[in-house]
Amino acid sequence: MHILPCIHVRKLLCARYKMKAVSSLLLLGALAAATADRRPNILFILADDLGYGDLGTYPHGNGTNSHGLIQTPHLDQLAAQSLRFTDAYAGAPVCAPSRCTLMTGRHTGHCTVRSNGPILNESDVTVADVLKKAGYVTALVGKWGLGGNGTVAFPLEKGFDHFYGYTSQENAHDYYPPFLWLQDAQDMIPQNEKASVAKCGTPLTTHCVWAQDLFVNMTEKWLDMFAENKDQPFYLFLSFTTPHAGGVGSNSETGVPVPEAIMPYSSHTDWPQVERDFASVITRQDAQVGIVLKKLEEAGLDQDTVVFYASDNGAHNEGGHNYRFFESSGPLQGYKRSLHEGGIRSPLLIRWPGVTKPGVTHQQWGFFDFLQTAAALAGVKDGDLPPNLDGYSLLPTLMGEEQSQPDFNYFEYCHPNEDKSGWGQAVRFGDWKALKFVNGNGHVELYNLAEDLHEDNDVSSKNPEQLAMAKKLMEQAHVQGNYCNGH
Repeated sequence: MHILPCIHVRKLLCARYKMKAVSSLLLLGALAAATADRRPNILFILADDLGYGDLGTYPHGNGTNSHGLIQTPHLDQLAAQSLRFTDAYAGAPVCAPSRCTLMTGRHTGHCTVRSNGPILNESDVTVADVLKKAGYVTALVGKWGLGGNGTVAFPLEKGFDHFYGYTSQENAHDYYPPFLWLQDAQDMIPQNEKASVAKCGTPLTTHCVWAQDLFVNMTEKWLDMFAENKDQPFYLFLSFTTPHAGGVGSNSETGVPVPEAIMPYSSHTDWPQVERDFASVITRQDAQVGIVLKKLEEAGLDQDTVVFYASDNGAHNEGGHNYRFFESSGPLQGYKRSLHEGGIRSPLLIRWPGVTKPGVTHQQWGFFDFLQTAAALAGVKDGDLPPNLDGYSLLPTLMGEEQSQPDFNYFEYCHPNEDKSGWGQAVRFGDWKALKFVNGNGHVELYNLAEDLHEDNDVSSKNPEQLAMAKKLMEQAHVQGNYCNGH
């Protein structure tokens, strides 16, 4: 039996990540299954700009969901069947770098894409590359944002056998696009030619087609296709664009377009229209997740599939939506583009029937850990992993075994929206969280998240040992380059 050792794990105390001695029959059986011919399928469902507090499954400061106004029955059911993570992180506080870390297993101190705009390099190896080499069929539906057609970063050049969706994150703002990419060709949507609110009608699907519906239709078709050969495992990345702000026939972020009013919210006349729309797209996404999970079951794939559900960064505050209206960040400070917890902490649900026991875990995990977790699920050997990864495999936690926390989780961003602004760094190690901004005169803020989850009390002056460790980690984790104005 192959035990996956720690490889390139954040450079510090690598031995802490090694799996404990295997004692339980459950772990023995599951590890054997992960390296046998019938390896689990992997379905990763990603929301776009969904806040930590937007789901009813995530409690706020008082131990319960403080609003309970946005209905997410299918995600609530998925949560009841899953291991729910309280301390999971996206890769960055905005879309592209976060997705880069998810794909490459490298945090934003090392990865290629550290802000919106750049694309992956030819040398970047993705999780799709790794799984495809291991015999998985790989597919991407939805938003990519890491490289367009004709570049080395196009999805078909980065390990995906099948692709349907947007390559450009700017184009993904248009919920009624004139075309989507199907493989390497533009799949035209005639109903959406010159789309506008006036043309599309009320509801907006009367004369036009909402891209999210097309994503779900394609996902259902591909799941049927995968079911025809159950001996070959698959990795399917379903990348929604909701509830990101967007437009109708335009890349502008002028609202939160929704194709039809969801009935539970039509009576909330005390809510601004944009907030009714925001709640509606989340409930609509919830229904679409339900459709996908039902198809997974109908295709006979659900018992052999590990399902991940997360968000690419914190709650947005765009298109007229106010992230405080539904307390979208929950008990956390900040929102999208923030290096405080509200900008980077993500809901995370993982369901693995028959292996992962449903419940709640405080195990820390970041997007940069997904590549090694997926590789472990696929039974990929150490030598087949790309070099210089920053992540670790979550497999022991998924199998119910105790696992040490990662030594640290690192984040940086070019334009954080904190008052000090400028290029910024953040690092979490244990319960400690540190922040540093280039325009902050070199000061490193330090918070104890166990006592101060909202990051209100800077205790750097009272904890010199932890402050020194934070500075060391920040210096160690960042590779200098022309990424963010020379940083």
